[in-house]
Amino acid sequence: MCGIGAVWGKGAGAAALRMANWLVHRGHEGVGYAYLEGGAVKLGRPPEDAPAAVVHTRYSTSGPYGVSLQPVYARYRDLELAVAFNGTVVNFRQLDSSASFDGEALARSLAREIWERGVEEGVQEVYRKIVGAASTVALTPWGIIAVRDPRGVRPLAVSYDQAGARVASETVALGDGIELAPGVALLYGSRISTWKVDPKPARLCALEYVYFAHPASKLEGRLVADVRRALGRALAEGEEVKADAVAYVPETARHAAAGFAEVLGLEVVDAVVKNRFSGRLFIKPPGERKAEEVFQVVKEYVAGRRIFLVDDSLIRGTNIRAIVWMLKRAGAAEVHVRIASPPIRWPCFFGMDFQRRSELVAWGREVEEVRQIVGADTLRYISMEKFREVLGDSVCYGCFTGVYPQEVDVEWAERELARFK
Repeated sequence: MCGIGAVWGKGAGAAALRMANWLVHRGHEGVGYAYLEGGAVKLGRPPEDAPAAVVHTRYSTSGPYGVSLQPVYARYRDLELAVAFNGTVVNFRQLDSSASFDGEALARSLAREIWERGVEEGVQEVYRKIVGAASTVALTPWGIIAVRDPRGVRPLAVSYDQAGARVASETVALGDGIELAPGVALLYGSRISTWKVDPKPARLCALEYVYFAHPASKLEGRLVADVRRALGRALAEGEEVKADAVAYVPETARHAAAGFAEVLGLEVVDAVVKNRFSGRLFIKPPGERKAEEVFQVVKEYVAGRRIFLVDDSLIRGTNIRAIVWMLKRAGAAEVHVRIASPPIRWPCFFGMDFQRRSELVAWGREVEEVRQIVGADTLRYISMEKFREVLGDSVCYGCFTGVYPQEVDVEWAERELARFK
């Protein structure tokens, strides 16, 4: 999962630099750029007056942690381009056997196929081979190319103004924008073109709604904050435990907690506070995921009280376990954990960095076993039925059900991706 953007037109360099600030929630291991200068594609921070640029904010799902690997420069004969993408290409070795990671394979394949077949047919040929998901932007000397993943697993939006065109992972990075439909590609530059790239039934990643996307973005025309609040309301239905207040794990669980508290008529308290300069803990490299260094508990809100602790998801369990312990150390009488998504029991091969079943706290365990691990007095997830009612049918639920939008051999995919971490 990453943030990607592309700009063509007057002031493109400045626009790309601004865009990065609104994409960094999707990845903050590194920020990379490419831009045009004198008709040539160059890597690096663009000058503000660059006529075209692309930007990438990295959350590593392949390749080494803690470095910025995109955009990737590729050249085939006299065609040069720079590519940034959001997702995971599991079979990238089949695209380019010498590539060190999927972004490199994708860039080389696009350069080769576009030169050999032309833009439209070249892009189509590459996407026909991909196992995984990839929403992509590419910079060439004659235009920017943008492709929404054929199943729409990863988002992509576009906007136009007098200066030209802008593309970004989310509408919030554009100020406004139109979401590209799954499998739609566009070229904007010396010529303008749109075409379809093997579109499939839409399957937007459920975790985009639950955790990843910015609350002010729109996905499938719905404000993300509103969807999260609806999940919280659904989570509260049938609640039997009594408590005194609702707390949440900052920041993305805030809207779910508000919906949960609304139904139960309880107060939401900022009992768990986070260092806002620490970034998003879940998407950090493994050695940097230390909850005790990022979160604190305000004991005045919890001492002697029964607390509902709402979180958006429960994946590895390390953060929630640390926070439950902090709440109890601060004097909470009871801590009841409520999760606004079902148990995640399957790895993701479509753009999230949990690609092994063994790292998932719910894999092979019942809810009661997970409760014991996290140390809560009770643990309850939203039901899969209610989850689907809120999100709809055009969503990928693969990490919850093991049924993916594309047929994947789980053991093969685990091995393939583990080799390059």
